[in-house]
Amino acid sequence: AKAEDGRLTSHPAVVELGELLDKLSSDLKLAADKKGLEMVFKSNSDQTINATTSTVAGSERVVRPLYYVYADPERLREVITNVFDNAAKYTESGKITLSITGNAQVVQCYVKDTGSGIPADDLPHLFQKFYRVDNSATRTIGGTGLGLFICRKVIELYDGQMWAESELGKGSTFYFNLPRIDNQKAARLQTAAAANPVYL
Repeated sequence: AKAEDGRLTSHPAVVELGELLDKLSSDLKLAADKKGLEMVFKSNSDQTINATTSTVAGSERVVRPLYYVYADPERLREVITNVFDNAAKYTESGKITLSITGNAQVVQCYVKDTGSGIPADDLPHLFQKFYRVDNSATRTIGGTGLGLFICRKVIELYDGQMWAESELGKGSTFYFNLPRIDNQKAARLQTAAAANPVYL
């Protein structure tokens, strides 16, 4: 109800999303480990960081772009964790990839799995309230059908977009885009926040 009528608690701030994902990937790796799944974190799409070993494929040192967005970091953690947990639930073997990339206008994150995939007829309804794909896996695992609905509402709260692509037998990929703010604007917003702190 809060997500629908605008009462969702939000404390937006300047977030360097690459750093947030990097830190979060350690916790997400534990969820993947529990199912024997490989977990990979990719930054800027051309460098692959294996979260299992923290080594970078083909490079000793990575200079990572700074992907600044203006959003509540706790809400973003909830979105990423929810989508990742879903991927772990519905992937029996293989790997889950967490990725971040972007251009001058947009920061894009995705969670990609090697699970069973989602039927094409269900894809347009995934983010509807209480909607659940009806198959043996979802009946066994359970759930309310609210997780993805709330995730999309959170992303839209920060003028972003969220969607999914999938193919039966080949896994699913959940994307979200957020407006990117440049380094200068990020610095200005951080300075303004420091001068006028909000005490919760």
